[in-house]
Amino acid sequence: MFVLNNRLLLASAACHVLNMDALEISYRLKRLGKTQSAIARDLGVRQGVVSNVIHDRATAHGVASYIAELLGMRAEEVWPDRYCFKPRAPTRRPRPVENCIDGEAPG
Repeated sequence: MFVLNNRLLLASAACHVLNMDALEISYRLKRLGKTQSAIARDLGVRQGVVSNVIHDRATAHGVASYIAELLGMRAEEVWPDRYCFKPRAPTRRPRPVENCIDGEAPG
């Protein structure tokens, strides 16, 4: 559960409501005593990768998940536009002819 403007939100709903900007993420990390350099050292990546993830310029799910975990959240909650599941319409693929039985038409 999350509190936003004195309202309780369920985690599933928060995926579509909370969208933290880079400044808010950096602020919260600093309040926790974590710098981008420290996170980079923890993960064995360059500091620029951490910065790019925070500023939504790069996708590195491991880095994003680690940052979200530090914030007590999930990556889907911190960056909903990047990590929320977006269902697509089903696609129908024709069956290959060699898999058809006794000359059946594919489909």
